[in-house]
Amino acid sequence: MNNTFATLAGFLDRSETEVEGRSLEAPPESFLAKLREFARGTLPEAERLEIICRLNQNPQWILLLADGLKALRNEPAAAGESAP
Repeated sequence: MNNTFATLAGFLDRSETEVEGRSLEAPPESFLAKLREFARGTLPEAERLEIICRLNQNPQWILLLADGLKALRNEPAAAGESAP
């Protein structure tokens, strides 16, 4: 039991901070343009698969998709539609 507390105390006493992982990459502008089309539902099917693949490889970019969808909800009604 004492060994458990000694291990924990040693861990908590470490003064160094360690950070592991890879840096977050910003997506290229060409990807962002396709992501906007993807959110609107206007991206061709073949390109949709590419976007989905890239989102699987970079899950932090899914937030960009969510932001794009939120922005679409806030856009004025399309031409010809009357606002409520």
